[in-house]
Amino acid sequence: MLYRKLGNTEVSIPVIGQGTWKYGEDKQKEKEEVEALHFGIRNGLTLIDTAEEYGNGGAEKIVGQAIHGIRDDVFLVTKVSAKNCSYKGVLRAAEASLERLKTSHIDLYLQHWPSQQHDVSETMGAMTELVNKGLVKYVGVSNFSIQLMKEAQYHLGNVPLICNQVPYHLNDRSIENQILPFAEENGITIMGYSPFGFAPHLHSFGMKGFPEVGSIERNILDTIGDKYGKTAYQVALNWVLRQQGLVTIPKAANKKHIVDNLNALGWELEKDDIDQIENHFSL
Repeated sequence: MLYRKLGNTEVSIPVIGQGTWKYGEDKQKEKEEVEALHFGIRNGLTLIDTAEEYGNGGAEKIVGQAIHGIRDDVFLVTKVSAKNCSYKGVLRAAEASLERLKTSHIDLYLQHWPSQQHDVSETMGAMTELVNKGLVKYVGVSNFSIQLMKEAQYHLGNVPLICNQVPYHLNDRSIENQILPFAEENGITIMGYSPFGFAPHLHSFGMKGFPEVGSIERNILDTIGDKYGKTAYQVALNWVLRQQGLVTIPKAANKKHIVDNLNALGWELEKDDIDQIENHFSL
């Protein structure tokens, strides 16, 4: 497994984690989801990302089952919903997440989205209290602009902001313009989500998915993949991880997905191939 430092801390985390969006929504899939998480952990994917919003808390319960007895082996990330980002709301949400996860602490606690109802000062004040109480080790945000990251760090005081979780994939490279350079300069790890693009039901909102079979872009990825003995998806994931200050959290619903994700590691795209990809997937 390849590891990278978390922000300016001495903690190293896997470059590929396990995302749990949609986990806990279907009771019939719970066993498969727990088994997938176990399989990933055994194979080095010890970074697990979840949120109180996923499955209305159901995903956290699945994660809680999966990490039972092996809590110290995983780096656990969860997120507080924007609607709960008042000072007291964050404290209540954290306690509820801890209960669902069946753990005494959260390794990295993120504000899931910027809040329209609650000021960043409230949210980060509560985050600081959680750190001081030992319930949270590290604090981060998700879907934050540079200005909001600056505000968050100001209100955190001596508690460092060490992560911003944002979308990053071939069809959305916007963070390369400003957010990624800012994060690198300030010791903030970028945790890229949806590395293969978004689910089909989101395409109507202009959120693109993975290139379709037969498209020019897909043919390019397939051709490059043939050169390395890899799939188009593995080429895309390897491309995402070329960024040194970044880790990624693809959803892995079953063991096959996890094996596929792991096969994106242990090799590097040549510069000519990176250039070809980036010429067809512009900023």
